[in-house]
Amino acid sequence: MTPFLPPMDPPLPFGSLLVEPEEARSILRPQKDERYGFGFALSPYRGCSHGCRYCYVREYPNALHAPGDWGGWVAPKLNAPELLWSQRHKLHNARVFMASATDPYQPLERQYRLSRRCLEVLLLCPTTDVIVHTRSPLVLQDLDLLRAFGSRLSLGLSIPTDDDTVRQVVEPHAPAIPSRWAAVERLAAAGIQVTVGVAPLLAVHDAQAFARRTRASGATNAWVGGLRLLKQDPFYKVLADHGWLKVLDPDYKDSIRQAFAEAFPTRKAPKPPKAKAMPAVAIMPEPRQPGLFDRVG
Repeated sequence: MTPFLPPMDPPLPFGSLLVEPEEARSILRPQKDERYGFGFALSPYRGCSHGCRYCYVREYPNALHAPGDWGGWVAPKLNAPELLWSQRHKLHNARVFMASATDPYQPLERQYRLSRRCLEVLLLCPTTDVIVHTRSPLVLQDLDLLRAFGSRLSLGLSIPTDDDTVRQVVEPHAPAIPSRWAAVERLAAAGIQVTVGVAPLLAVHDAQAFARRTRASGATNAWVGGLRLLKQDPFYKVLADHGWLKVLDPDYKDSIRQAFAEAFPTRKAPKPPKAKAMPAVAIMPEPRQPGLFDRVG
């Protein structure tokens, strides 16, 4: 593992962004997901400088920041890798999702490298599967580490619209859509299992072309997720002002899903080959997580 970064005196201004380093008390949050069924969510940061205007996390209880401040502050969890290492005994035969409430590859990851250092811990847990989800090409800086997981890791990259002018309105501080396509292509070419997340579904210019572009990028899969609005959400007015209220229509979502279903048809499983006599082989011990007192490296 890389050396632990020394604590800083919060808050620290990074341009207009307020950075408030903290010591976390816990790092693994038990979570059940309808799609992935993962066991734990892992977030090396609180807050997100992408500041997407629709993000449901902006109204999570926070004693220091109002919902309107979302995108203007981030709290790096300085002890996240060490805390994860101390709790790795929980991860045997488990699945970890990084991250559910914040982007693990937001710009501060360039300086803090907390996501990479958490992945270094997870790499040493041979029975743990990992799902990384981001909307940032910054993930490419860890391409070597991602490849080291082999089939234990899959990566989701969020591309909620095919139109970067839409992105500029609703995700003004997030990476541009063309840069995300380039990231998908590089990840897929490196052998990483990549899923494009059309979520939350925003206004789409050409659904069929969008789906074909996703398939051509090398993504192994794609999924379409609906927009989750808060009660009396001010984002509703953003949609109305731009003529995008259609994204809330179930029929619209179904039409986008149909376009992706056509681009990613379900393949029939091949028939299993006839059983053959197998030669005797040595039985290898089942891998286990490193013990708390094991020496590693």
